[in-house]
Amino acid sequence: MTVLLERSDFTIREGAEADFSAAMVERGLPILRAVPGASLVQFGRGVERPSAFMLLVAWESMDAHKTYNTTQACQDIRALIGGFATGGAMEHFEMEG
Repeated sequence: MTVLLERSDFTIREGAEADFSAAMVERGLPILRAVPGASLVQFGRGVERPSAFMLLVAWESMDAHKTYNTTQACQDIRALIGGFATGGAMEHFEMEG
């Protein structure tokens, strides 16, 4: 079975790391976990670089991911992250397993 794994890395502005982490745990993760087709959502903070955060979302299919991109949930997540981030990158991987 192939799963689409989305990995997003963010750099959060200095001094806002705790607020960002709290916002993601309280608002962001529940939004993502409720999205149809998102089978796994994980979030973490860098150990060596505390301003670095990673978000992993496993999608059941590319179609599920594309549908999510058209939703209010996607806009809400982007606004939440954008309010804290100074930079970031996103990659998608087709995972076998």
